[in-house]
Amino acid sequence: MSIFVNQELVLNEFFGKVNCEVNWKWNRGNEPFQDFDFWYVWDGEGEVTLNTKQYHVSAGDCFLFQPGDLSSARHNPERPLTVTFIHFATKGDLTLPISLPSFVHFDPAEFHEAYLDRFVHMRLTDAYGHEEESKTLLKLLLLLFERQTPAHQSLSDPAKRSLNRVMMDIAAHIRQDPGRQYKIKELAQQAHLSPRYFSLKFKDIMGQTIESFLIQKRIERATYLLKLGMNVGEVAEALGYRSIYFFSRQFKKVTGTNPSELRN
Repeated sequence: MSIFVNQELVLNEFFGKVNCEVNWKWNRGNEPFQDFDFWYVWDGEGEVTLNTKQYHVSAGDCFLFQPGDLSSARHNPERPLTVTFIHFATKGDLTLPISLPSFVHFDPAEFHEAYLDRFVHMRLTDAYGHEEESKTLLKLLLLLFERQTPAHQSLSDPAKRSLNRVMMDIAAHIRQDPGRQYKIKELAQQAHLSPRYFSLKFKDIMGQTIESFLIQKRIERATYLLKLGMNVGEVAEALGYRSIYFFSRQFKKVTGTNPSELRN
């Protein structure tokens, strides 16, 4: 569970998305942070020194400055930084957030940038529920920040993480449209793999063969449609079965029950 889930966040007026000025810099080497600052780099390049440790920063880098931190920063005037910054505080015990690392690099496939833009937009409006939505968005951003840390990365190799995400995306598409007549060759092309290697990696990542996964998701959808009141023939047709008898046999093999019995 994210260590910020049970924390009450307190927002303030210091937030925004800015293109840093050509001569921009900061120096807080003698003035520690009094609150938290979620600081994300969209573009440009620069250097940040945080508690004597130096970081070269570019797009996708993110800091969570914490109370007591001492820092300074500057950027390349020819490639000025574009950043989003969100200052906030927490009520209650402050020891848990302090245990987080201060710096991560975001996986480009995360939805963090959409959340960042939405946060700034909501903080600039008086729309109904804007305060609650802003806090929820910030908690999501902090959760994603924690996910980027090594302790929460299930795979340390970026190439393996990328392949894992591709397989997850293909599996999600199958779940979304289980009645489509998928061809393994076409799925493999989506993953830029040979059919044989795709089948091997899919089983390795998803824990079952692509063939069994396709059948399972089709039968799961069939079960739902039957419970909605569709008859066996309608469900078989909806899910692309040419034979109601083949559908019934496959359904019973997977579930142990005839589809007509489930509907009744």
